[in-house]
Amino acid sequence: MSLHDAYKTVADLRDHLARHDKPIAFLFGAGTSCSVPIAGTGPDAGKPLIPAVAGLTEICKQEVGNIGKPYADAWIKLTDQCTAAGKSAQIEEILSRLRMMLGAMGAGDALLGLDRDGVSEFEKKVRQTIAKIANPAKGLIPEETPHRQMARWLAKTSRQFPVEIFTLNYDVLIEMALETERIPLFDGFVGSHRPFFFPDSLRRIESAPGANWVRLWKMHGSVTWKREDSDGRLRIVRGEPDNSGEMILPSFQKYDESRQQPYAAFMDRLARFLDQDDALLVTCGFSFGDEHINNVIFSAIENRPRTHVYSLQFGEVPDGRDLLGRGQRQRNLIVICPKVGVIGGRRAEWRLEQTAPFVDIVFEPDASVGTGTGPQTGQMRLGNFTKFCAFLNSMGEP
Repeated sequence: MSLHDAYKTVADLRDHLARHDKPIAFLFGAGTSCSVPIAGTGPDAGKPLIPAVAGLTEICKQEVGNIGKPYADAWIKLTDQCTAAGKSAQIEEILSRLRMMLGAMGAGDALLGLDRDGVSEFEKKVRQTIAKIANPAKGLIPEETPHRQMARWLAKTSRQFPVEIFTLNYDVLIEMALETERIPLFDGFVGSHRPFFFPDSLRRIESAPGANWVRLWKMHGSVTWKREDSDGRLRIVRGEPDNSGEMILPSFQKYDESRQQPYAAFMDRLARFLDQDDALLVTCGFSFGDEHINNVIFSAIENRPRTHVYSLQFGEVPDGRDLLGRGQRQRNLIVICPKVGVIGGRRAEWRLEQTAPFVDIVFEPDASVGTGTGPQTGQMRLGNFTKFCAFLNSMGEP
C-alpha cells in the first residue's frame, strides 16, 4: 500500500483554516462532547462527562426498564425492529421510531405491547434521560475543555465570512466556551426577555449578525429550548437548561410543526453553506450515521467540486462503509482515520516525511520504529477532538 504524507495533509488543512476569505464550518457529533472528562477527585473523575451514543443508549435502556417489565420488553422489541430494518439500535434511531409510532397511533391502538399512553411514557423517559445526561452539574465540568481551546483560536481570527458550527449535541459546552472567551455567538434565536427561534435569520443573511459573530446551529435540539404558547401560537424559546427534554430533535419526521421547524431550518442552512463556492466543512466526532445529513453532504461534494469536506474520524472506518467509497470516488472528500486516510481518491497509510510543532500535536509515531529525523510511520489523531482543538489553538494569527 502506498503512503500519504502526514505533514502535507495537516499543513493543507491548516492552510485552509487560516484563509480569511474562505467560508468555513464545522460539524460536531457526540464524539466531541464525550472528550470532556468529569472534573474533581470523586469516583467518576476522568470518565466522559457526557457519554457517546453507545453509552447514552445503554443508560436510556436501563431507565426505561426501570419503569416496569412491559417497558423493558418493549425496548427489546423496538431494538429488534431496528436490527431487522438494517438500522443501528442507537438512541436517536429508537427515539425517531417512537415518535413515528406516536404519530400513527390512535385511541385503542397498541404497539410494542404498549397502548398509546405507554408509548408516550416510553418516549418521554428517553427524552428526559437524554436531557439529564446532557445537562451535567456545573461542578462536574472542568474549567479547561477542548471547546475553550477552539474558542481561543476563533478569537484570533478575522474573517470575511462568519465561522459556522453545526452540532448534533444537546449540551451547552460550546456555548459556555465561547461565552467564557467573550466571543459573540448567534444561534438563530432573537430577543432578550424570552429569545425565540427566528428561521429567517438562517435564510436571509441581512437578518443575522455580521462575520465577527460565530454562528451555532444545534441541529438535534438543545436542553435550553422549550415550546411556549404565546397568544395562541406555539413558538420555541431559549432559556436556562432543564431536564424535560422537550426539544430533543433527532428525527426528520414531522412530529409536529414547532418541533420540526428548527431541524428543517438547520438542514437547509447546512445545504446553503455547502452550496457556496470554495466552502470548507470539517467534521469531528461524527460517524456519518445520520442519513439525512449524509445526503446533504454527499450531494454537495458531487455537485460542487470546489467545496471540500474533511471527515476527521476518531477510529477506523470499517471496510464497506459508504464514507470510504465516497472518498475514493470524490476527490473533494478527505477522510482521515488514525491508520489510513482517503485523499484525492486514494486510500493509504500514513508516513511523516518532515515534522513541525503543529504536526506533532496530531501525529503519533509508531513506538516500534523509535525516533529519528527520517520518515516515520504512525497514526493520525486529528479525529481526537482534544488534539484537534489543541491543533487549532496552536495556529497563530492567520
